Amino acid sequence: MNLGAMVWLALEGLLRKKGRNTLTMSGVFIGVFALTLIVSLGQGLSRAVTETVSGTDNLRQVGLTGGFGIELSNDPAEIEISGEMNDARRDRLRRAAVNRRQIRQVAGRRANAIDDKTIAQLSKLPHIESIQPVIVERYEMKLNGHQSPATLSYGVDVGRKRYADRVIAGSYFSGDNAPEAIVHEYLLYKWGMLNDGDYARVIGQKVRLKTIQTELTPEQQAPPMLQDMLRDLTEEERKAMQTLLPKLLKQFGQSNERRAAEREFTVVGVLREQIPGDPFNVIEDGNAVQADLFLPQETARELFLASAVNVELGYPRALVTVTDSEFAPEVEQTLRDKGYTAFSVASALKQIESVLLMITVSISFLTGIALIVSTLGIVNTMITSVIERTREIGIFKAVGATNAQVMTVFLCESALIGLIGGLLGLGLAALAMLPGDMLAVQLINEKAAIPFDQPVFVLPLWLMIAGPALGTGTAIAAAILPARRAARIDPVKALRHD
Repeated sequence: MNLGAMVWLALEGLLRKKGRNTLTMSGVFIGVFALTLIVSLGQGLSRAVTETVSGTDNLRQVGLTGGFGIELSNDPAEIEISGEMNDARRDRLRRAAVNRRQIRQVAGRRANAIDDKTIAQLSKLPHIESIQPVIVERYEMKLNGHQSPATLSYGVDVGRKRYADRVIAGSYFSGDNAPEAIVHEYLLYKWGMLNDGDYARVIGQKVRLKTIQTELTPEQQAPPMLQDMLRDLTEEERKAMQTLLPKLLKQFGQSNERRAAEREFTVVGVLREQIPGDPFNVIEDGNAVQADLFLPQETARELFLASAVNVELGYPRALVTVTDSEFAPEVEQTLRDKGYTAFSVASALKQIESVLLMITVSISFLTGIALIVSTLGIVNTMITSVIERTREIGIFKAVGATNAQVMTVFLCESALIGLIGGLLGLGLAALAMLPGDMLAVQLINEKAAIPFDQPVFVLPLWLMIAGPALGTGTAIAAAILPARRAARIDPVKALRHD
């Protein structure tokens, strides 16, 4: 018999017992279907994250905030405890070191603030192209009879024109220090302005911003020289000064309220919300996602530093741009070693990809149990088939079929079960991805602040081949013992079998 004849015999064997073989095939079908969906979901999410953050200089940027003077590291493997000691103490000390270098402190006075002097010093570090303060602040806002008590503003680097394509009325900023403002369409919506005519009437209007007045403690009200003296006091001396200091400040006319800075700007444009297809920057757009008012960077900086409180505390955060994306993790770690809190999109991306890979592998292993269970069904089906076709096997051998040919027939029969089940599982998974993508994107966009338009499921070519191949391989492996049993049947005894 040639291979074609053996495959035909195997197909005839399958068709004799359609119901039983269909049930056997369902195990392979379910396993391949679930495995294909899970791996496609992992591939899709990984690609969506990568494509979302790989553009607009994301991988070259590091977010910087003030630190507590503690070193931070993402890699516990690099921490070593040296010296002679027993293993238990070494283990305790190593865990203590890991906790101090990996767990971010969330309370206490910041030891390292970010100001212009800090930015000038850090800009000299290797591989840093630029450092720019991120100006995010709330102001009391008045515009054309409307008032907002705490409007969030954001300083925009005008030269990069990142928001120019989102201006839907008016124009973009004329310069980085222009006394101009762009308002977000959502702020106008809250004020009842809904159409293009309303937007046009806002253009050219004056918007007045006023820093929110801050109540200060007596220590904060004190002149700088007195503040330095207070820091050197013991706890008992500090308590004693708490009753005396307010009287001294009142005597010398110190107010418990910082003078508010107030500026006026011209509204030159209206900015729309982000939509799918807009470039997304993790750090910049992440800081600006709730902003209702946009100012040129230098204008925002000047207004920000008009507040004595802001001068004292420094900038809330800064944006570090490195010369090449490969240096981002290195610069991030350097800033952490100096006691700052730093966040690199590049290193975060690697961590996200690793987590997605681990989750995909773990769930794929669990879904693979369906394929393992299906092998038991295949073994049972093939053993039953061998018993039922004992006489038929005897006839094959009587007419000259070899043991290898008999074994090949049963292996082909099992392979067809695996291949057909695998193809059906792959096909149904591919069909399920279409509505699955639509539903997933809809749910994500309902909850997420950032527009999402990437496919959630991705079916690469290797997975289209691997799914049916895995089902076929599983079926063949399950049929080896029953097929060998069939090949060993004595033809004389088989012909006497009823």
